[in-house]
Amino acid sequence: MSFYKLITNNVLRSARTYGSYFLSSVFSVFVFFIFAMLTFHPQLQTGLTGSSGDVTLLVRLAMGVSQVLVVLLSFIFLWYSFWTFVKARKRDLGVYMMLGMKPKDLRKMLFGENMLIGFSASVAGIGLGVLFTKVILIVVQKILAIESGLNFYFPVKGSLLTFAIYLILFFLVSCLMTFKIQTENLNQLGKSDETPVPLPKTHLLLVVGAFASLFVGYGSLWYFLKKDANLWVLLACVLFTVLATFLFFHQVIVYYYQWRRNRLGFWRGKSMLAVSEGIYRAKENATMYALIACTASVALVAILSTASLGSAQTGERNGISPALVLSDTPSSQSTDYPLTIGTKINQLIEEAGYDSFYFVGESYPVQYFPQGDSGEYFAYVMKASDFNKLAKGLKEAPVHPKSGEFFELASSISQLEEFKNMTKKERTKKQEIATKGGKKTVAFKKIPRQFRIAQSYHFYIAADEEVEQFFIVEKNDLTATRYQIIDYQEWQTDKKLSREIQQILTQDRLRFDKDFEKLYAEEEEKTDMQAAYDEVYRDYYSYESRYELWQNQRQANGLVLMIGLLLGGVFFIFTASIFYFRLFGDLEKAGRYHQSLYQIGLSPKMRHQLVTGQMVSMFFIPLLVAILHSSVAYWGIVELAQLNIWSTFFKIIGYYLIAMLGLCLFCRYFYLRNLDTRAENPEKI
Repeated sequence: MSFYKLITNNVLRSARTYGSYFLSSVFSVFVFFIFAMLTFHPQLQTGLTGSSGDVTLLVRLAMGVSQVLVVLLSFIFLWYSFWTFVKARKRDLGVYMMLGMKPKDLRKMLFGENMLIGFSASVAGIGLGVLFTKVILIVVQKILAIESGLNFYFPVKGSLLTFAIYLILFFLVSCLMTFKIQTENLNQLGKSDETPVPLPKTHLLLVVGAFASLFVGYGSLWYFLKKDANLWVLLACVLFTVLATFLFFHQVIVYYYQWRRNRLGFWRGKSMLAVSEGIYRAKENATMYALIACTASVALVAILSTASLGSAQTGERNGISPALVLSDTPSSQSTDYPLTIGTKINQLIEEAGYDSFYFVGESYPVQYFPQGDSGEYFAYVMKASDFNKLAKGLKEAPVHPKSGEFFELASSISQLEEFKNMTKKERTKKQEIATKGGKKTVAFKKIPRQFRIAQSYHFYIAADEEVEQFFIVEKNDLTATRYQIIDYQEWQTDKKLSREIQQILTQDRLRFDKDFEKLYAEEEEKTDMQAAYDEVYRDYYSYESRYELWQNQRQANGLVLMIGLLLGGVFFIFTASIFYFRLFGDLEKAGRYHQSLYQIGLSPKMRHQLVTGQMVSMFFIPLLVAILHSSVAYWGIVELAQLNIWSTFFKIIGYYLIAMLGLCLFCRYFYLRNLDTRAENPEKI
């Protein structure tokens, strides 16, 4: 038999051992291929039609980051799985060495087995991706809300990149693991299962250190949010939390079982068997539990963050109040082109048979002087009469500032929460402003109410007679800003009309961008730059469209949701594969143990209870630790975002617990069936 034939036979005859490893690898290759295929898609390379450049850039960046995360998760999974396979095959390796195989050939055989699985998984994953390319593109098109569609193409570059990356990944894992294998005594290899395992030891100092590290880790996050937003503090949070996780599984859980072992209840019922088996299993699986808990924390935080970003609440938090806002600064050199565009858009809406609200108003510049600061500061203020006309058309409540009062409305959810958390005294601040009669002290009052129009972060409203007294020094060259507010209820439902309006606005924006680029390129050649700028600004206007914002948010939110689900799927499959191998890889050893229990008269019900308890610990203790870590991390996200989005957290955690429960019950059913056969009827195997 040739050496290659030996490697092939070992892989094919160990289908149960390598099956989950192979299928999980295929899935990770398939997910990486999806990201690679989208990265090299021609439409994403040149820019999505109907999407902003920021969204296209976000898609490219997200695809690159996702590929890196998939590769890192794959490396951790392959490294741990391959090393576990080697330890589980000590008896087989001992037989090969007794038959005369050299350690060098033993390493070469293991290297060849892993590379054969890696090559096959890469080809299968890419083949699966190519086969379903069109389906994937249609699904992605729907998720990203790409109205122009994603054209089909054969992903040659994506396939080559995926194949090269995973071949290198399997090569690195194979090299690292085979070099790590040390030549052991033949008797130890051949009798690894019978070698007595010493009782695991713990140190009280390390147990206390686990809780101290957790306290420091969580405390660092609190300090980062409340005191000092320093990246080193955030890094300390991550490092101490990871340290606490490893110490928890290596020391705290083992210490707990040893504490139960010294209790009087240890000798009652099945406690002796459960605790004695639990001590060894806890120590044996500690590294696996810690790795799963840490990677699960990262995966859950990623899924929770993307799901929160994709929620309607976060999507609408900074949106403008009306459907469309056009703004310009009228001057003696400017034309009425912006008004022509606004009137044209309003006519399109009315011709479509919809009720349209069209408003033209201005906000005026005012200079103010903060106490203790000698700098020049300016703000824009709208007359109360104009604002109330606008509010009536948008079905908002009017405001009535008195003389000497400036009302500031919140422009975002975060600012609204900030205003609400202030006391009445904190919301009012007296400052001087420049008027025609000299400086005058007025009260700037923050109103806990959200209202936003384009390009206005600080939106002030004052009494009409107050605004008419504003005085701006001529050298500052500040003029009023004119707003055209257009609102209609069907901006979201009539996509055809919204796209027609968007096309008009986009054409002008592209023309303005081209004019400015040309002006900047010829800046050195121009002698009168002011005249050149005036010419460009003659018919210039800016706009903000609620439909465009909504479309961009749909695409961005769809993107992050897709990435979260795919990364979560990769992690879940990897976790399921590791659990499967830990259970069924030691099935022969567990079968002999349960056969002994059966022979001494332990009932099947009690044996099943012992196994169920062990499986619940294996599946849910790492997950509960991960949920604890991710809940603290999510609290930090909520604090930064200043949004109450805990409902998303509980939904995602609930789905994940249900999925893990289903996996646990599935594995329990088949594991107990195999275990009972080995314990009660070993001759049937």
